[in-house]
Amino acid sequence: QGPQKYCLLGTRHCSFLHQTIIELLAYALVLSGNHVYTSGAVGTHAAAIKGGLRAERPDLLTVVLPQSMDKQPPEIHDLLKDVTDIITMPQNDEMSLEMSSRICNSYLLSQTDQLISFAFHDSTTVNEATKEAKKLDMLVTALYLD
Repeated sequence: QGPQKYCLLGTRHCSFLHQTIIELLAYALVLSGNHVYTSGAVGTHAAAIKGGLRAERPDLLTVVLPQSMDKQPPEIHDLLKDVTDIITMPQNDEMSLEMSSRICNSYLLSQTDQLISFAFHDSTTVNEATKEAKKLDMLVTALYLD
């Protein structure tokens, strides 16, 4: 079908091995002309950002932050300095991170064709996004890390 728009979502708590796999996946997706959308947290999202940046196609990487840039941890600020397409949601700054992440995930799903998620079976927010993607008839690949 040609290039697709992939949403990569997942847990903040993943091993170095899983982060390496996610980074390689994002790299391969962007390198083959697909557009990768992700959020801006540590763990899965940071690995997806690193992979997308490594492919040297900034036009094919979009990062959507659930809140304003000021609400992001310092390590994410460093990573995002090389990302050219960042969407922030400062209107969510007064919400909990969990609620703003749900809104962000819904937005990400609305922009993409396929979801690849990396979660534990008890990763509530990521698993809710996976269910939402299925309701939207998106192609969903859910990878469980436990």
